[in-house]
Amino acid sequence: MVIKSIREFNHAVPFVPYEIHMASGETYEVPHPDFISISPRGSYVIIIDAEERPHHLNALLIDRASPLNDHRPRKNRRRSQK
Repeated sequence: MVIKSIREFNHAVPFVPYEIHMASGETYEVPHPDFISISPRGSYVIIIDAEERPHHLNALLIDRASPLNDHRPRKNRRRSQK
């Protein structure tokens, strides 16, 4: 279920901005976990946009969630020492 993926994105450490893709083709950006709320049963999602407008999304119409602008979680990288 997509709601489970959204919850995992919200709890990721470090947080990676992501977007939610709707079945209609619309997308909603989630730059930080403070901008999204998921109902306890996962039947709907509320996203607050940059202009502080709420968007109520029916979970049944959410197609997928994916990292924003091709951000990918970083794997542990070693820094080269000079």
